[in-house]
Amino acid sequence: LIFDLDFNDLTGPIPDELFNMDMLQQLDLNDNNLSGPLSTNIGNLKTLTFLQLDHNELSGNIPSEMGELKNLRIGFFNDNDLTGVMPPEVCANRNITSPPGLLGTLVTDCSPPNPEVDCPCCSSCNVPN
Repeated sequence: LIFDLDFNDLTGPIPDELFNMDMLQQLDLNDNNLSGPLSTNIGNLKTLTFLQLDHNELSGNIPSEMGELKNLRIGFFNDNDLTGVMPPEVCANRNITSPPGLLGTLVTDCSPPNPEVDCPCCSSCNVPN
């Protein structure tokens, strides 16, 4: 199941109901005006392999529940207002760990000198806007 609403000028928080779609494999909400924190209920999306939330106005920390997405292969969080540290539970899913996870692409706004998200395990770091 794919849910793709990129480039639609969506506003407000991501509805929690979206995180009840238990067969969802791809969630693509990039390039909208979504705001607010990322719900801890995102950890319910156990079959998710692709998550693209970049170019929005999401704020707060990336929840540790993201680490429950063991099938996630690609995650884009850059160009938002997210802050804090990438949870170790997420980093444990990277394909560079031992044993290796599936998460190969992980992107946030973590480039020096002033990273918004401290991400020791990101595959790429964007410069915060």
